[in-house]
Amino acid sequence: MTLAPSRPSRGQRILELAGLATFGALLFLWSVPNVIAARNGLLGLLLLLAIAMRPSPREVVASLQQGGAAAWLLVLTLWIAMHCAMLAWEPQRAWHEAAQWFKVLPIITLGGMLGYAPRWRPPSERVQAWCSVLVLAYLLYLVFQLIYKPWGQHLPVAILLQESTPIGSRDLASYLGTALVAVFLGDLLGQAAGRNCLLGGPLWVKISMIALSILLTVATVTRNALPVLLLLGAVAAACFVTARRMSARHLAAMGALLIVATAIAATAFSLRNDPRNGGLAESIVAGLDTEHQKAWLTPGGRRLPKDSHGKEVEGSTYLRTAWMKGLLTEISRHPLGVGYDRNAFGMALRKDYGDWVTAGHGHAGMLDFTLGVGVPGGLMLLAFMVSLVVAGARAWHTRRDAAGLALVLFVLAYGSRAFIDGIVRDHMLEQFMFCAGLLLALTHSQSTDTRA
Repeated sequence: MTLAPSRPSRGQRILELAGLATFGALLFLWSVPNVIAARNGLLGLLLLLAIAMRPSPREVVASLQQGGAAAWLLVLTLWIAMHCAMLAWEPQRAWHEAAQWFKVLPIITLGGMLGYAPRWRPPSERVQAWCSVLVLAYLLYLVFQLIYKPWGQHLPVAILLQESTPIGSRDLASYLGTALVAVFLGDLLGQAAGRNCLLGGPLWVKISMIALSILLTVATVTRNALPVLLLLGAVAAACFVTARRMSARHLAAMGALLIVATAIAATAFSLRNDPRNGGLAESIVAGLDTEHQKAWLTPGGRRLPKDSHGKEVEGSTYLRTAWMKGLLTEISRHPLGVGYDRNAFGMALRKDYGDWVTAGHGHAGMLDFTLGVGVPGGLMLLAFMVSLVVAGARAWHTRRDAAGLALVLFVLAYGSRAFIDGIVRDHMLEQFMFCAGLLLALTHSQSTDTRA
């Protein structure tokens, strides 16, 4: 039973502002390199502020249990602990590396706590407060990524956009961009359905924000973001069609936005100007020939294979393709895993090919994770993500909950990207768990408010 909302006192408003400011600073700094101490300090401060805002422990626990998420998370954690103790090739190293997984358990719980804080605010106000700061922090990060590019250098725009900045690489920004698009889409569809939404403001502002988010994401020139954006657009379109209260005007506006913005941005930044797309087919063919071409085992140490014109194939495509095949091969050879390790791929390769191998992780987070903790662990992580999608989909299907749809799109964005990029580790995994816990709680708080 949630407390009836009342007018907050001056002290409570100060507490709310402190919580929102800490929350925003944490989300911005989470992807900035070399600030681990600051991030941990902000996490600790945010935990204290969350406790002071008195979220309901019972409701927080109930929110994390939606779709069976908490159960899968617990089973997977127990499996990882057992794997470190009994199956890991190097148990001491595995326990050390697995600390990052055990850290995400309190982090997802903290996200759940924020969804029910402050307790004196009604659910709709909590949703708009936390989600507004979330999108603002991610937007600012993407904008600053663009501002800090070395524009003074006389290089092609496509090359300049691929340069790292003081606040991180473009890869760190790209997955935040797809997450941002997911949240904005959930908000827009919730408003178009005539129900609750995540953010305030008129429809045209929200459509503009989606277009801006897509452009900022594609401006990172990470090709991995394009299929994720298309997936989000397809799921959003399906939700439009199935939500019968949607008007033709909303459907036309949203469809036109996704098609035009994605097509223009992709063509301008990734397809036409990206030199990596030259000789794409031959780079993929060379990458699949892992038994004869060995450059993928020592990235940067051997010359790349040659194409039909006698030139080296494009390195990024070749390596990603070879690593993907290599990961699948190593998983088939070691189905019970080699031990929790961000470089489990390299460990397995050195055992099978020799100590001369210098490759580390395989840049495909779900497969890297599976090779580390075995096929059972990989399937459990996938089941956990599916449980999050189920929880959000139920909320959208039964009451057109924007937070539920945002959760579905957010998990799809991260999960699909995790199969083609190494983001199931470190601060990227932490951010995913934190935001997933928050959206789960916001979804659950809306359902309890509706029943009340």
